[in-house]
Amino acid sequence: MNEGKIENLVSVAAIIRNDSEIIDSYIKETIDILKKSFTNYELVLIDNGSTDDSVSKIKKMQSSIENIRLIILSRQYHDEIAYTAALEQCIGDFVVLMDINTDPPSLIPELVKNCIEGHEIVVAERSDRKYDNFIEKLFSHGFYKISRLLTGYNVNPKLGNFFAFSRRSVNSIVNIKDKNRYLKYLIHEVGYSHNKISYSKIKRLDGRRKGSFLELFAFAVEIIVSNSNRLIRIASLIGLLAGLLNLIYIFYAVIYYIVATFLLGEKIVPGWTTTAVVNSVMFFLIFLILAIFSEYLTRILRETKGGNLYFIREELNSCVFPENVDKKNVV
Repeated sequence: MNEGKIENLVSVAAIIRNDSEIIDSYIKETIDILKKSFTNYELVLIDNGSTDDSVSKIKKMQSSIENIRLIILSRQYHDEIAYTAALEQCIGDFVVLMDINTDPPSLIPELVKNCIEGHEIVVAERSDRKYDNFIEKLFSHGFYKISRLLTGYNVNPKLGNFFAFSRRSVNSIVNIKDKNRYLKYLIHEVGYSHNKISYSKIKRLDGRRKGSFLELFAFAVEIIVSNSNRLIRIASLIGLLAGLLNLIYIFYAVIYYIVATFLLGEKIVPGWTTTAVVNSVMFFLIFLILAIFSEYLTRILRETKGGNLYFIREELNSCVFPENVDKKNVV
């Protein structure tokens, strides 16, 4: 009966937010794939502040479909915090994290098999970006290039949020308690072996909100600042360079005054334009450095607050028992 099926317990996790139009098709397709490929499995759905009937639809499906777990967060959190909640709540030997709108469930068995073969983390990279517009592609490439220079993390812009993790890598990632999290950096931070597979992105629903440009820009700045100490070193070097330029200018002004007055007999006219330009440049550098320092101080303030990353309002499990319940450890 279980011939060809993987015996390890596999958890598949996804974040839900106002996905009423696609939740039925996603659950049915995913459960069908899990049932055919794995003996022990669970589908963990993290509701991150839905205001439509997504939750009620999932509850209804739990009454007829086995091994669905619904975790309802107390409020809407940033997606990165929701990803952490998903990883923490999964109990599988292997955990697959995916986007219900863009990632094909048919790829789950291949991701898990790659993990079983010895890779601690398997990442799925999109073979194309046909659903992204020009601005999104431009912003993404710019962000990852700057990120690579400032953080040292080399992230492919085609990388989404479709991953498979071993239990060891999951435990390592969730033990990192930084509030300013970015999963694509954390998989590099833990240092485990990676494997990459390519896939074609799907799109279940058009017009799904990704956030405004200002929100994405603010998040990009926050992530780079939180994960890089190079920026503050650059700021220090700029400050040192500005100080040296000021020092050189002082020597220049003094020497020029002595030579012009005592050797050449010229009358020195105050250089108002030069002074104004120099002062403007110096003040610009000073305020730039202060802005960078303020970003780091903000991060320090947030980190020193402590506390939980998120809170759970409710947890619900399927009320359908598997056929061979004695051999199952998920219900």
